[in-house]
Amino acid sequence: MIFHSLKLRIFAIAMLSFVAALSPAQAQKWPDKPIRLIVPAPAGGIADAVARLLAEQLRVNSGQIVLVDNKPGGSAVVAERALMSAPADGHTLMVGPSSMMTDIPLAVKKPYDPTKSFTYVAEAAGMVHVLVKNTSFPPNNIPELLEYAKLKPQSVSIASLSPGNRSDFLSEILREKSNNSMVVAPYKGSAPALTDLMGNHVQLTFDVVTNVVPFIQSGKLSALAVASATRSPHLPNVPSFGELGLPDLVMPDAGVGVFMLSSTPKPLGDQIQNELQKVINSSKFREALTAQGLDYPKNASIEQLRQRLEATTNHNKKIIEKLKLKISPN
Repeated sequence: MIFHSLKLRIFAIAMLSFVAALSPAQAQKWPDKPIRLIVPAPAGGIADAVARLLAEQLRVNSGQIVLVDNKPGGSAVVAERALMSAPADGHTLMVGPSSMMTDIPLAVKKPYDPTKSFTYVAEAAGMVHVLVKNTSFPPNNIPELLEYAKLKPQSVSIASLSPGNRSDFLSEILREKSNNSMVVAPYKGSAPALTDLMGNHVQLTFDVVTNVVPFIQSGKLSALAVASATRSPHLPNVPSFGELGLPDLVMPDAGVGVFMLSSTPKPLGDQIQNELQKVINSSKFREALTAQGLDYPKNASIEQLRQRLEATTNHNKKIIEKLKLKISPN
């Protein structure tokens, strides 16, 4: 009896130790309390729109409160710091462009490494850039544009939306294609660049399709080419640089997605991605994306997302090296 009782005690202790060893992430169901979605941009932008679409559907699916917390400023540093100060329990996440990992770190030195601090857990929307022009600017296609720039050197200006971002890289590549006949004009964001473009203070800019479709439809801007291998479903009559035989102006896929702390336990991270994918793959969410002029994201595992970000970063590094760009963020 004593031996049997001893065995039961040892078994009980072993089971208690096993249960204690389980991380909270393995024991809990996500979400089990309100969710906070930090956005590194002001209300009204693309990241904010995607965050609010996610928040609405997450509320429906989980029954939890989902708050969108806009924290613009400092090249995403304000938002990133807010996420870093939160517990790694998956209830504080960040919704922002993939460029936070692939473009911005190449231009802005931070006291931490974003690629190590954060994990891209899900892509919620796809984005592609398009080259648009002022309607009074004569060239109507890319060959005409390049010929015009060569005939009138330094008379054509391309508005770059921010140093070291995708718009900047594309602008510099196009400048090179014109044998350096064009001028790249730095701006602080899409809104001032588009204002000056429609005022004919600059002639061209690369911007995200969803930002410029309303201006194209109203006749205030004209689209010349999409910076991808294929055409955008939102601009079916606009050729892509891929089909025009200009592969240097075809940029890797970009998107708006959800980031979590890299210290989040893997079982919890997998669970968060599963719940987010239920939202992102729903017909209601995709209909909302289309209404916003955004592209559907490509399904990918966390590891595939990491590999995609690394490939895009390497692509951008090659552009910087090839064009000998000296990026000095404002």
